[in-house]
Amino acid sequence: MPPGADASSLAAAVLDAATPLAAAAATSRVLDYLARHAADHPRAFFADAFPSLLYRLFVSSASFIDLAAADPALTDLLLSLLAPSGPLLAAAAAADRLALIRFVFPNERLPDWLRLALASPASASASASPLLSARVGSDLHLSIFEYYLFWFAYYPVSAASPPAAPANPGLRSRSRLETWVSTLATTAIRKPGHKPESSLYLKLLYAYLTHFVPTRTPMARTGGAGTLLHRTVNDGVDALDSFARAEFLLHTLVQFWLVGDDFSPLPVQACHALGLHLPPRAHAELSERPPSPGLGDAVKLLVMYLNCCDGRALVDVDARMPSEGLPVWNGVVDKVGFWNPLIQRPLYRFVLRTFLFCPIGAAIKNATQIFSVWVAYMEPWKITQQELDGYAKQQTGEEQDLQNCNMVYTSSWKIYVLSNYLFYSSMVMHFLGFAHKFIHSDVAAVLLMVYKVLGVLSSSPELLDLLHKVDAAYHTTPVASSLPYDDVLKYVPSICEQLKDWEDGLSETDADGSFLHEHWNSDLRLFSYDENGAYNLLQLLLIRAESEILRLSGDTQQALQTLDSIKSLMKRVFQGQIERIHGNTSLEELHNQHQQQVRGEVFTPKHPSSGKSSWADVKYRGEWMKRPISDSEVAWLARILIRLSDWLNDALGLDCGDVDGSPAAASTTYIRFDRNELNTVGGPKDAARMALVALCSVIVLAGQALLKFMRSHRVKIDLRVFASKKLLSAAVVLYGVVTVTRNASG
Repeated sequence: MPPGADASSLAAAVLDAATPLAAAAATSRVLDYLARHAADHPRAFFADAFPSLLYRLFVSSASFIDLAAADPALTDLLLSLLAPSGPLLAAAAAADRLALIRFVFPNERLPDWLRLALASPASASASASPLLSARVGSDLHLSIFEYYLFWFAYYPVSAASPPAAPANPGLRSRSRLETWVSTLATTAIRKPGHKPESSLYLKLLYAYLTHFVPTRTPMARTGGAGTLLHRTVNDGVDALDSFARAEFLLHTLVQFWLVGDDFSPLPVQACHALGLHLPPRAHAELSERPPSPGLGDAVKLLVMYLNCCDGRALVDVDARMPSEGLPVWNGVVDKVGFWNPLIQRPLYRFVLRTFLFCPIGAAIKNATQIFSVWVAYMEPWKITQQELDGYAKQQTGEEQDLQNCNMVYTSSWKIYVLSNYLFYSSMVMHFLGFAHKFIHSDVAAVLLMVYKVLGVLSSSPELLDLLHKVDAAYHTTPVASSLPYDDVLKYVPSICEQLKDWEDGLSETDADGSFLHEHWNSDLRLFSYDENGAYNLLQLLLIRAESEILRLSGDTQQALQTLDSIKSLMKRVFQGQIERIHGNTSLEELHNQHQQQVRGEVFTPKHPSSGKSSWADVKYRGEWMKRPISDSEVAWLARILIRLSDWLNDALGLDCGDVDGSPAAASTTYIRFDRNELNTVGGPKDAARMALVALCSVIVLAGQALLKFMRSHRVKIDLRVFASKKLLSAAVVLYGVVTVTRNASG
């Protein structure tokens, strides 16, 4: 049989494989085909069978990767086929060397900002990302290897992707089958919310990372922003190709997983320099997208692997180079490793967007996966090669924790912590807002997360001392060079720049049910002891947690133990600063004082099983109209009324207070009566007209006075009260009574 006909038959067999047994048979046929045609560069395979294989691997509702979870034999076959040195990627490399075929990745499957960049002029987007170097017009023309990596990266985010529009038939394609595969992808995507099975996928991810991404970066490459294609060193063609593949793989994973639908995908200065003007994403649309199921596990492996690579490079730097001779990144001596600058900003915004925009009612398990990514990023010194190798053996999380529990922070990681200080400070504040938002959903899970965060901060006296020193330097204008935190002062400008750039466009008040004030964290508040500081937020969270635990049925011993452990960790984190600020006042005394102040004002969520709880007792630290939606409200109606109220407040100028000299104050309307008109009233019509004009003028004056009063007292329109189920029920009952009475009287 000719190779072309054989490939067409193979494509049909792959498409028809919807069970583990059929998938195993189809995979065996693919392996056999590649073994028979490996020497003659199977163009027919990549033109006919390859798109069908990708569809069945990463897109279909019964993908081979999902089916492999219940079939070890299928798992082994897929690992043999898809391994970095396996027959599929080997044949792809051979075909790419001869440039046999190019593919166009469907635009509707690209991350949002990449689609927007492709719609902008090529000159503006050419330097925005190495992925855009394959741009031809408004499409990305990819090699076989690159095309495979795009679909591989797309797999874990596809379950959370919104339904895409059908493929545009007008798009020019280099392969006639590409539009066909794109159409299949838009009509047969995996079910939303379905978690991809991570066993096989994580094994493949780890295999690709170890094969394509070097574990030790050459010393000549240890500076910069993680971009390899723009470096000119005499390493030979093979070395450059190897680093180019590593860069393409990592940028693909970062763009699909971390950046995704972020409305600020690039540093603000980079956007201005490139002339990219990307329209901001609507925050309401973001809030409707919970974290993608299963994505957190893949991101965690990526972060751990890159930090492990950088940790090895860090050891080499300490041993072979003095710090004075290292390159500088944003004013910070770059000893954080080669890959870290590539993922800093995307990862920060990825975790922060999860904390801010994870909607109430979403599964907290998905957010917990993202939380574990953050914790792993804060403790790179705990990552070992044995732990990473456990992904290849599918080692359990408990076994991994036992391996690294004794590894703590050392001074060799100081620059890493300083370069990523916002992960240890600002992110903690945002996380506390998330904890208050979800404390009523799963009190045990939230308390365990809080315990882990405080455990990281207090894991080492040296780490805690460094965090305190940077916080003191950040909030103090030094007058002498002998201050105890003088050695960290030079990092403060970089931290200020990062805080402004990494949180660009993100606002707590736009988040669904946010507990935080607007611009609350424009200044770092982790070690602040006023009512907006982390200490008081934690105190209030513990009080709310105690109230929630009392509502639980069954065994609450574990939750109470976690609560006690959190209190002991708070002593480590805050006790030294408490004594410095409040003299000999102990943490327990401040805790008791705080409890007495807020016991009657605790944020107690309304539970269906309790008739005593009331939202009137809520001490909500945010705009009341945007408080979390309670069980006593119609959710969809409340959201509509909130947006309508926002529009009315903006149209009437109620968002800002009235001040002297403002346009509102200068536009007062005066009523003037012409004496001649009063003396020449021609009859009842003229009199009625004048009375109507006078009445309208009085109404206008009263309206202006009311608006001025509302502006001066910062009173806003809040229509959300009409979303109350009780009010709507009363209205329905009243309407029914009126209808019945009218029918009876008629």
